[in-house]
Amino acid sequence: MIFNVNDYGAVADGVTLNSKAVQAAVDACALAGGGTVLFGEGDYVLATVFMKSGVTVEIPKGTRLLGSLDFYDYAPDEKVDYPLYQDVSHSYFNCSMFVARGCENIAFTGGGVIDMRSVWDEDNVRNIVNRGPKTISLLSCKQVTVCNLEIYNSTDLAVYFTDCEEVEVYGLKMRVYIDGVSPDNSKNVRIHDCEIEAGDDAIVFKSSYNLNRVDVCRNIHVWNCKLRSRCSSIKFGTETNGGFENILIENIMITDTRITGIAIESVDGAIIDGVTIRNVTMENVNAPLFIHIGKRMRGPEGREIGRIRNVTIENVIARGPYHEYEIIETYYRTFKMQDHIQYPWVFLGMMNPKNQFERNPDFDTLKLNRYVDWQMTSNCCGLEGIPLENITLRNFHLSLDGGCQSFDPDVPDGHGGYPEVYVYGKILPAKGIYFRHIDGLTLENITVDTERPDVREPLVFSDIKNLNYIK
Repeated sequence: MIFNVNDYGAVADGVTLNSKAVQAAVDACALAGGGTVLFGEGDYVLATVFMKSGVTVEIPKGTRLLGSLDFYDYAPDEKVDYPLYQDVSHSYFNCSMFVARGCENIAFTGGGVIDMRSVWDEDNVRNIVNRGPKTISLLSCKQVTVCNLEIYNSTDLAVYFTDCEEVEVYGLKMRVYIDGVSPDNSKNVRIHDCEIEAGDDAIVFKSSYNLNRVDVCRNIHVWNCKLRSRCSSIKFGTETNGGFENILIENIMITDTRITGIAIESVDGAIIDGVTIRNVTMENVNAPLFIHIGKRMRGPEGREIGRIRNVTIENVIARGPYHEYEIIETYYRTFKMQDHIQYPWVFLGMMNPKNQFERNPDFDTLKLNRYVDWQMTSNCCGLEGIPLENITLRNFHLSLDGGCQSFDPDVPDGHGGYPEVYVYGKILPAKGIYFRHIDGLTLENITVDTERPDVREPLVFSDIKNLNYIK
């Protein structure tokens, strides 16, 4: 059955707030046993709508859902009666355009546009660095499809789902300030044929404690996606309480990424076991790879430090040229500065490192200083006594900027803070990849070239057991 939102009082004039009318259409659809809630052509202003089982929301081509410009039109955060160990944004669902809790057989589709219109929490009432509403937020749902939509200007996680099963996300075009697509403790997930530009991470897997228990992401397949990011394009973490199992990522194009192309992190006790990534091309990406065990341990007391094992990454090409590029801002402060041109060699961009709400007075000089040691070294590091296990890199070709003429051979160990590729220093002894604390490392057909002469070795090894290096 079709339930046209106009029949419930919605007005496509780009001005009228239609949340109550659309909610009435969703409720009627569910009461009738399910069907399609259909938007007509035009511009519909919308805040929060709560989904029901059996409902498909169809946003056809020629239709735009416009996020209300009044942040207070969106539902306030729900109350949570257990400790919050994860980032606060991952703990709440209600402050979103579409919210689903415990729903089955729901979909968002149609070929139209959702434009959240850059609405931030200007007063910071949520205390989440001014983040505004999510776009689609799902908790404990089954049989979910999100497809064939354009999603723009979301100021919090755009498509976020926790404890969901049988989820398919495809055909999305996204340009959003925070994360693009974020599965958290979800199973049997397929993400494919998406084009994502994110101010934070593009596709990011999480295993947080927001269910008030440990859980895992399991059986996830990602393929045929084009990604750009102000942070990491493919990332595991940083929310890593539970684990990740049986993850396959293939046929990915990554461009214009400020920090890391692929980041696999366990810092809060997660067991990461069984990851295959293959057929990846990167262009204008700072550090292609980061695999990291840390001991932040943000979670209940008594948890053991995590493990990363059985990771295979093959058929990867990462290359320049390295050049400035236009990309969406990340977070409120860069939005206010209109910091949308990224110079890879100016890591903090326009922000003043001493006060991130002020402009860096040296920015205009730094952005012209192309020839500096700026590129962060890819690294794969466990901890002393807690090594990475069974890591394979095959057909891995790096063509980097280079130019380093001196470096510190002493690398700190035992990192326990926020994980990022530069935690041991931006410039490490290897110009290609630095490996440390690994039991079972297989390397086959690895090449490292630099555009400028670089005094460092291509690969550097420290505390590696069972190394199988096939040149």
